[in-house]
Amino acid sequence: MQTALVRSSPSGRTDLCDEIQNAQRAMLRHLVPEMARQGLTAHQFWPLYYLGRGGETFPSQLARRLGVTAPACTTVVDQLVADGFVLRGPAADDRRRVVLTITPKGRRALEKVWHPIEGRIRSAVADLPSDEVAVAARLLRTIADRLRSDAATGSTEAAR
Repeated sequence: MQTALVRSSPSGRTDLCDEIQNAQRAMLRHLVPEMARQGLTAHQFWPLYYLGRGGETFPSQLARRLGVTAPACTTVVDQLVADGFVLRGPAADDRRRVVLTITPKGRRALEKVWHPIEGRIRSAVADLPSDEVAVAARLLRTIADRLRSDAATGSTEAAR
């Protein structure tokens, strides 16, 4: 019987899972210390990241993007607002709706945390053929989309 720790499989899927996990750990080794220096936890960083990339966002959109419940998202947003990283305000087209916006302080923290790892990633792939980078990006996007879809539907069954 094969386990998740076995590195080889006929299709290479186990190796892929291992390498995704290795890449994630390598990124976190760089991100976590800088998050701490900026006064951010991982739970606070990712909402800030999405707000920094997407501009004004409704809380429900942010919760969906993060794959968390609305109450969980509200708790983190409350912390970010209290720390001055995010503003919560009325939507321009409907003042009854709330929008979230990253503040200049939030943007500075995001840049200090994200830009170094983004630069390292760009440097790591700089000499790879662009068609291979495009395939890797599509593969990772598909995996992320499917994992988000599973989270949204509550699916916990592993694909075989």
